[in-house]
Amino acid sequence: MKFYLLCFYSIISILTFISFSCNNNDDNREEINLTNSKIQNFKGFYFISNTSNEYNLMYYDFLEDSVVKIFGSKTQKVIEVEHSTQNNVVLFLTVSRLNKKTAIPEYEGIKLYRYDPASRKTELLNKFSPSIQIYSFWLDINRYKIVRVFFDEIVASYVNKHSLIYNPFGKLLSEENEVFDLVKSGYPIREMQPLNLYSQIKKYQVKIVADSIFVLNNDKKKSQKILSDASVLDLIWAENEKHLIVFYQNSKSSRYKILLFDLINNRIVKTFDEEGIKNFDLIGNYLIYDFLENNYQRIEVVNIEKLLTVKKISVGRNNFLKNVSLR
Repeated sequence: MKFYLLCFYSIISILTFISFSCNNNDDNREEINLTNSKIQNFKGFYFISNTSNEYNLMYYDFLEDSVVKIFGSKTQKVIEVEHSTQNNVVLFLTVSRLNKKTAIPEYEGIKLYRYDPASRKTELLNKFSPSIQIYSFWLDINRYKIVRVFFDEIVASYVNKHSLIYNPFGKLLSEENEVFDLVKSGYPIREMQPLNLYSQIKKYQVKIVADSIFVLNNDKKKSQKILSDASVLDLIWAENEKHLIVFYQNSKSSRYKILLFDLINNRIVKTFDEEGIKNFDLIGNYLIYDFLENNYQRIEVVNIEKLLTVKKISVGRNNFLKNVSLR
């Protein structure tokens, strides 16, 4: 009995955590300037909207300044969405409910869908058994990864970590299952999307030394310290190599922040530190991020060239850029 109680309290502690939850240069390379290059047009973005008990996949059309419902119902709640602008494809996860009657709440009725914006068709790719955790991210432009964690059916102190990798067309490329002993090895650490530490032509580089973050200009052999006492969670380089977006967290704070850095003038333009920032994206010259405003989750769109807010999304009750927890 003591053994099972130990397992139970170990899992509770871990799930509480979950819910909050030098470069070698080629000196002979041809010099390329992307500063004036054409970047992708910002047409809109996908997000999750919560109204009453529904969590729907929505699309904001920037040109028409309108919002369209893509998918969702009371029986299928969208909890995660990943959009690849390069491949123009949307992959998203739905659940029928979060079963809170079990000792550890489990997502039930999990399904993976693929939405093709060109044909406006939605395709069911896979169904999964109940899981206590599920999340996804792009490994690169050609590989989409899903990770789910669920209890072992035989050993009470074991959990399974099931990883699947798909291509943008919805084909399963590989899958792997790992077993974790909660007592001996603990709960599996949540995987993060790999950091892209180099700009497109490797003119610039982000270097992380302990808890300090530097931006290096490899052509001029200069570096600039932009953050200290911080942990980088994600970053995106602007296509024209004018800006760098850094998503980070200070070691003594649970709040996530977004830093906008001007690569040309070597300076910090702005730090977005609104309460409740969860996710962000950069499409063309537009930074999109979600945050908490008056206890409601909202999405803001900022033109980083003009440093101007062009849109605030407040459809229904709450709006999430990439994922939502039903806990």
